[in-house]
Amino acid sequence: MSTITVRAPDSVTALELVQRRLGDDALILSNLWIDGQVEITASDEMPDPAERPRKSASVDVLIGDPVPSPARTAEPARLPGFLDPHAPKPFARILEAEKAQHTTPQANHNISPAQPDPVIQRDRLLCAPRIVLGGPVGAGKSQVALQLALMRLSRTPQTKVDFFFCGTGSHGDGAFLAQKSHLLGMDTHFIPPADLPAPATGQVQIVVISGRSGDGPAAANVALSTPEARAALVLPAGLRRGRLRALRNLWGDQGATAILTDPDASLPGPEEQDDLTATSILPLWVSAPERLVDGLRVIEDAEEAAATPQSSTGTTAQPLIFRRHTATETRP
Repeated sequence: MSTITVRAPDSVTALELVQRRLGDDALILSNLWIDGQVEITASDEMPDPAERPRKSASVDVLIGDPVPSPARTAEPARLPGFLDPHAPKPFARILEAEKAQHTTPQANHNISPAQPDPVIQRDRLLCAPRIVLGGPVGAGKSQVALQLALMRLSRTPQTKVDFFFCGTGSHGDGAFLAQKSHLLGMDTHFIPPADLPAPATGQVQIVVISGRSGDGPAAANVALSTPEARAALVLPAGLRRGRLRALRNLWGDQGATAILTDPDASLPGPEEQDDLTATSILPLWVSAPERLVDGLRVIEDAEEAAATPQSSTGTTAQPLIFRRHTATETRP
């Protein structure tokens, strides 16, 4: 008799593993939920009833016991279903019932799939050994790369940050990133995605994919070949649903999360939020174009910030690295 025990995240997967090993005649001996997984023990033969543990012998008569009544005629013992060799083996029926139970109803096609938790996605992106940023030309990927680097350093100051600009071959496209990273004591490298070195221990690589053709998603796929690498699109705020859907289709799974860049650093309104949700794009931050330190604003904090206005005396000014001067201002 062959007995196997399998574990899987759900009962359908566990039953399919049993079917693959033992076939449709498999006999389920136990079905347990252990440590968040389904554990199924199955066999390809009926267990021998003689192998079942017997109860220890007991004393029949004790002094002072009442006289036992006449014994009744014993009825033939019935074996439980999993020990009865003549009982039907409903493995196929059980598997089909589990599949039907886990099938998502498709009656209402207007229900959008649940998006992942943005808090978890932000943490995974920041903790990744390689962060790949893609998106249309001029969206502000270099600025976002610098902001992510400073946010990562605020968490783990001992981390070494290196930028890799994978563009069309023109170093002028990455001049802004190279200049500002040099001022911050970081290095920018101009190499193709296929030549990216593996991240070293204690290092984070921020890869910027730039170009005017459709080669960006292919280059990002190469950069994402490193284990635990994460990607995010950098999109200018205010794009309409049609443009968002086109970018989502172009970048595929790499466009599931996005960082929005807005000249006013304002949070997306309800209409823009609906467009992002309809195209299955999860916005993580809104990027301020004039600030590197604390330049990424969490979108969920909008209602909380509006409900708790800060007083002018208690507000601490955020450090500005770069600032634009309007025509009415006079430079010192």
